[in-house]
Amino acid sequence: MKRVITHIIEQDERVDRSRGVTVHLGELAASSLNFYVRVWVRNGEYWNTYYDLLENIKEAMDANHIDLPYPQMDSRAQNAPSQSQPHLQIVD
Repeated sequence: MKRVITHIIEQDERVDRSRGVTVHLGELAASSLNFYVRVWVRNGEYWNTYYDLLENIKEAMDANHIDLPYPQMDSRAQNAPSQSQPHLQIVD
């Protein structure tokens, strides 16, 4: 994953590599690996570079079969009322 992110950054000519590039695994979260990515660009190029890098990283992850985990929640109802009992009473 880190190599994919670094490769995408290296392809972007707006990035000032002379000032350093940061790509670090910053957190092992419950359902994700959080990477900290920092690059230097000119002020006027910041937002376009930011969004382009996000899109390009996502596309490269897809191309390399790297799946993003999405949080899931399983729920169970115990001692649920029978179907014949109303669940909701509407009062005017």
